[in-house]
Amino acid sequence: MSIRDLLRLVLSNLRRMKARVAMTATGVIIGTAAVVVLVSLGAGLQKQATASLYNMGGLDELMVRSMGYYGPVVEAAKVGGGGGQTEQAPILDAAKIEEIRAMEGVAAVMPMLDIYMQGPLRYNRIDGWGQMYGVDMEEFAKVASLDRGVLELYRGQIVIGAMVAENFIPWEERMEAEQAGLPIPPAPELLDQTLQLVKFTYDPVTYMQSESVVARLQVVGVLKKQGYLYDYSIFLPLKEALRLNQRLMEGQQGSTNPDKDGYAQVLVKASHPNTAPAIEQTLKDQGFSVESARAQLESINNFFAIVQAILGGIGAVALLVAAFGIANTMTMAIYERTREIGLMKAIGATNQDVMSVFLAEAGGIGFLGGVGGVLLSLGLNAVINVVGQSLLPEGGGIFGGGKGGEAAATLTAMPLWLPIFAVIFAILIGVASGVYPAIRAAALSPIQALKYE
Repeated sequence: MSIRDLLRLVLSNLRRMKARVAMTATGVIIGTAAVVVLVSLGAGLQKQATASLYNMGGLDELMVRSMGYYGPVVEAAKVGGGGGQTEQAPILDAAKIEEIRAMEGVAAVMPMLDIYMQGPLRYNRIDGWGQMYGVDMEEFAKVASLDRGVLELYRGQIVIGAMVAENFIPWEERMEAEQAGLPIPPAPELLDQTLQLVKFTYDPVTYMQSESVVARLQVVGVLKKQGYLYDYSIFLPLKEALRLNQRLMEGQQGSTNPDKDGYAQVLVKASHPNTAPAIEQTLKDQGFSVESARAQLESINNFFAIVQAILGGIGAVALLVAAFGIANTMTMAIYERTREIGLMKAIGATNQDVMSVFLAEAGGIGFLGGVGGVLLSLGLNAVINVVGQSLLPEGGGIFGGGKGGEAAATLTAMPLWLPIFAVIFAILIGVASGVYPAIRAAALSPIQALKYE
């Protein structure tokens, strides 16, 4: 029997039992849609988590911290000894920074000095915030992307991240707008404006709190959006940061010479994302704590691979139930078409021909159900995304990505391979379900089949 004759016969048989085929295919449609929607949901959540991670920093950046910066010591066991010895954890001093800068694959090394803020930043009597860092401006220019203004700073000048201005929207106005369902008021334009750094002082005798303006800082540059570390931070030259910390920590103990005592953290930028893992491992081997977007991305991908497998398995249960429906339909077809099978064999059809007809019909039901399930899943995904976007914060996702007016992230994401795989899998389920009925049909005796009534 040629393939053309086989297809013609199969289509004719499927048309004859439209109602039964439709009901059987419905089970496959539901099972296929369940698999596609659940896997798409897992893929969508993975996409959101990954996007949120990208928003926090690039894959070519490493945040290196000294575990001994705040004074702890690391207990290390003596090699070959019964006791233990205490050794000071490595610090990120000037010598170590130069050593890191000389490592192969390193494009920039930017020490970051925390400003010990003891009060808010103030603009036009509005209190806002933003984490302040002292940085080497030459290295900063290698990692930062300027949107407007300049990166060349003089005394009393700062560069702010793209989202810092949003922290100066009055809280009362923000809450009123959200409660009324109105757009949040626009952030003030801070370029060329002056911010006051306020310090709160508590008097233990009078139990009174006073405030003073420690510094007036002019905004001369605004960065592009490039990740959480930059977007909500304020940067100034290292020397200015040291002077500012001395004023803020007046009368308190603390590190005044980070080149000697070490920095809390250093940002290392690799020349290429592919070189970042080797640099990360080298620094970890030296005893430093290293955070990288790449390591977090690998963990996220591994986690969601398991999630998608579990969700896909749950959906596959519905397909398994549909498989029994296909087997039942094809078994009933044997009894209804016994004489037809006998006639086919009488005019020369082989057992293989009969098996091919039943397997092709079962596969055809799987194909119809697979295509229908993919179409249904497209509609369900669209509904889930619409409902999800109406419930999630505007411009935000489940994991906090997409701030700043970006389009709301979708909850589901259908990879290109998924609908193709779903249809092929449904066909295979159909063919597998038709194996037993096909064997029974092929085993019928032509004489007994022709006598069957």
